[in-house]
Amino acid sequence: MAKRENSPTLYIYVKEYIMKLIISGKYPAHSQLPTEYELMETLDVGRATVRAALAQLENEGTIYKRQGVGTFVSERSKHYGLEPFLSLNFMMKHVGMKNNNEVVENVEVTVNPDGPLDRWEPGKKVNRLVRIRKSENTVVGYEDNYYLPHIFEKLNSEEFEGSLAHNLLTNVEDPIHRFDQSTIVRDPTEAEQELFDIDVAEKVVELDRWMYFEGTEEPSNYVSFVIPTHILEFPFLG
Repeated sequence: MAKRENSPTLYIYVKEYIMKLIISGKYPAHSQLPTEYELMETLDVGRATVRAALAQLENEGTIYKRQGVGTFVSERSKHYGLEPFLSLNFMMKHVGMKNNNEVVENVEVTVNPDGPLDRWEPGKKVNRLVRIRKSENTVVGYEDNYYLPHIFEKLNSEEFEGSLAHNLLTNVEDPIHRFDQSTIVRDPTEAEQELFDIDVAEKVVELDRWMYFEGTEEPSNYVSFVIPTHILEFPFLG
C-alpha cells in the first residue's frame, strides 16, 4: 500500500494513536513503545509524520527517548488526572471548538485590597497574564491569569499561547492540594459586549478559580475566564 502523504495535521492522527495505546494500559510507565518503523508500517504514514508526533509527545512529557535504545512511556504525575477539570482548552475542545490564544498582557502587578485577588495580601507582587481566546477570527473567551512569582518562573514562556493548565501541571512538581472554583451567569460589561460582539441581552458565564499546591496555605494561581453563553450552545462531543 502506498504511504499516506505527509501533511501538517496528519501527525495528530499518529499522536492520538500513541496516546490511545498509553491510556489503554497496554504500555504502562517506562515500557518501550513501537519503533518509528513499526508505527510507519501500522499507520501507513511517513517517517517525518511519526517523528513530528513523537517530538510533540516528548515535549509534553508523555514519552522520553533513550539514545540508541528506543522510546518509552513517561511516568505521569497524578496532576494529569485533574487536567480535564482545570484546562479551559480541554473544555473548549469538548464543545467542538478549535481555539487559539493571543497573549495581550504579561506584566507584574501589585495586589489591590479592593480587587478580585482578595486571598493574597494587599501590596503583594504577582504576575498577570491576560489572553484572548479565539476560534478562527471570532473572540470566544477572555482569560485573566495571576501567579505567584516563583510559580510563574517555572512556566514555559514559549507555551503561553497553548494550554496554561497543562503548562502549570507539567512544570510545577508539588502536588495539588485543592482548587476552589465558582461559576456565575451574569450580564456582560460594556467592554465584554464590544469584545465578544454581543448585545446587552446576552449573558456571559464567568469562571473563577484559585489553585493551591501542597506545602503552603497561600494560593499559587488565580484565573478568571469569561465566555458568552451562545458558545455553550455547541453540542458536547463526549
